[in-house]
Amino acid sequence: MTAYVTSKFRGSGGTGDWPCQGEVILGLPAAEVSRYVRDGLVEELGPGRCRLVMGSWSWPALVAAIGRFDADIEVVGPPELRDAFARLARRYAGAAAGRSGPDAGPPPVRAARCNGD
Repeated sequence: MTAYVTSKFRGSGGTGDWPCQGEVILGLPAAEVSRYVRDGLVEELGPGRCRLVMGSWSWPALVAAIGRFDADIEVVGPPELRDAFARLARRYAGAAAGRSGPDAGPPPVRAARCNGD
């Protein structure tokens, strides 16, 4: 019964696995990351680096879960995870610039103004 409920929660269609699974390398020690990863895999790679393999119900949700770590991130794969990072990066850049929309992108280049001219 527990496996059934878990697979339904994860949206995996009965396999028990998350439908979206990815792998990254984080610029943090494994001991620091593993405290916050319940059902992922964390592997120490050396001083201040670890491999993280985890899943989620969608690519953007997986990116958000990985992004909560204040660290450099190297995407190992799959390509869908890299694409989701790119989509959210555009969205976040637009939000930081005060724009919205699915592909807000970087701000347009504008001529510099002095003293409000």
